[in-house]
Amino acid sequence: MKFLSILSILTALAFSVTSFMNGSPEKTRQALSDSLEMDREKYISLLKERIKGNEKKPVDSVFQNLQVLSGFPAENLIFAMKAWSIGLGVSCSHCHNTIDFSLDEKNKKRIAREMVVMGNAINEKLSTMDGLSKRPVINCITCHRGELKPALRIK
Repeated sequence: MKFLSILSILTALAFSVTSFMNGSPEKTRQALSDSLEMDREKYISLLKERIKGNEKKPVDSVFQNLQVLSGFPAENLIFAMKAWSIGLGVSCSHCHNTIDFSLDEKNKKRIAREMVVMGNAINEKLSTMDGLSKRPVINCITCHRGELKPALRIK
């Protein structure tokens, strides 16, 4: 497992250096994006294998230490986590100990939980507002737009 992590880091570094030497910031961004996607896919495949046969069971009966997520099939958690990591421009290791995803050793995981609670509260409020042409939904990408720090654009 440690070897795969080191290999992923080296691959990302190689992509970055190559793109940087070519002088294109867009190529550098693409190389970093590709390496993040490879890293995500590695952990998604691992988690899919771990829950094989339990995909339709309730998420909180398959995964441990879920504090703010429940009421949906376990397979949907993997889909949601992938979407959230893309929305933030990170991989699984940003919030998780990828040896044991249930551990709470990273502060980023606590922040992510608080963000889920905040997003749910905003979406609940939006659902009660009269006069909206359609029911808007906010999620991670609404503010983060693929970047770790939320995008702030004032025009």
